[in-house]
Amino acid sequence: MRKYEGNDNYGQPKTKYVEDISTMEYKELIRETKDKIWLSAYANNNPRSDYHWHVDVCYDELLKRDGNDSGYVRAYESVSRSI
Repeated sequence: MRKYEGNDNYGQPKTKYVEDISTMEYKELIRETKDKIWLSAYANNNPRSDYHWHVDVCYDELLKRDGNDSGYVRAYESVSRSI
């Protein structure tokens, strides 16, 4: 797992988002992951967007829960098909 230090673009500690993700039910986490993947792609022209590291947090949490990247891959493929 990566370390998420410092604050987000709104001045909130990054650890708050990490904690919020860790308390989500699995289905909610998948939905959040899909949303953040889409938003990260949309913010591709802004390398400092919070959405990029949000995707990393979701990936890390799914990896921890699943023991592999299958949940993240399904979320990514779902978003890719919908574009």
